[in-house]
Amino acid sequence: MGSLVVHNSEALTSVQFDVSVSDVQLCQHIRSSLVKALDIEIIYDQIIEAYWDYKNKVNYWKLRSVSTPFGDYVLNHEIRSSLNSLAFNLFNLSKLYLDWHFNELKKRCYSFEITGNESAKQAVSTQRNEIYESNLAYVVGSKLRGHNQHSALPVRSFTKGVRYDSETSTRIVHFSIFYDYDDLLEMGVPKAKLDIDTKLDLTEIIDGYVYAISQKHMLNRTLTGSLISEYTEKFLGMWQQKIKQAGYERYWCELALDNGSHIQLSLEWFQLYDYLKKKHRNTINYSQLTFGI
Repeated sequence: MGSLVVHNSEALTSVQFDVSVSDVQLCQHIRSSLVKALDIEIIYDQIIEAYWDYKNKVNYWKLRSVSTPFGDYVLNHEIRSSLNSLAFNLFNLSKLYLDWHFNELKKRCYSFEITGNESAKQAVSTQRNEIYESNLAYVVGSKLRGHNQHSALPVRSFTKGVRYDSETSTRIVHFSIFYDYDDLLEMGVPKAKLDIDTKLDLTEIIDGYVYAISQKHMLNRTLTGSLISEYTEKFLGMWQQKIKQAGYERYWCELALDNGSHIQLSLEWFQLYDYLKKKHRNTINYSQLTFGI
């Protein structure tokens, strides 16, 4: 049992109503689901922000490459250090997200935890297999993430310079962090996924890796979105009759439980969920973009 407490915001008065155990349990379940839905949006937002930070830094070093001399070991250290920090942060955040999304060993599947539907778990599993078969960068990124945590930092060496294009009379800046066939095998990429001449740039890997996570996140939204909306409406509406009985024009509400704990019944904090959905409304696949003037 518990009590619904409606507080008058304009005076130190309140009204209490008895609440059934089933209503308390439903309220706790809904709130827990909404907290989880917001948490995974926040984690995804952190991943994309970390991705943008990495991309911006790579572009910064591309510009610096135009004016810096070769053989500057201090500068080269700063390049490696900054990119290692950003890439390592991105991979760590992605590990947290992917463990929530689906982890067979830990028996976790976010969409299933929210909906309780086996079909949601099957949809997640099917998509995982499709991404594994079609997105080499994601496979490499997953192996690189583990390799970074246990063996080596992601940026050990890089190439930079400026090429002159005689046909267009322009200078082309290049900055690359390559992994060749042997590097990819060393980090555990399946041999069947590679050709002997396979050579991938770290930024290319991260582009494909983040795109895969973006696809997974959009699927999570599709699988859980209608239920989250239903939960939001139910959470806000289930106490309205009793609130009207209290007769306060301005008020705030809470559940007072028998164990002494309290549950705030405002959902103002959940507005962030809608904001983050709008902020990242589409999948992100920057590998398909080119920029021109």
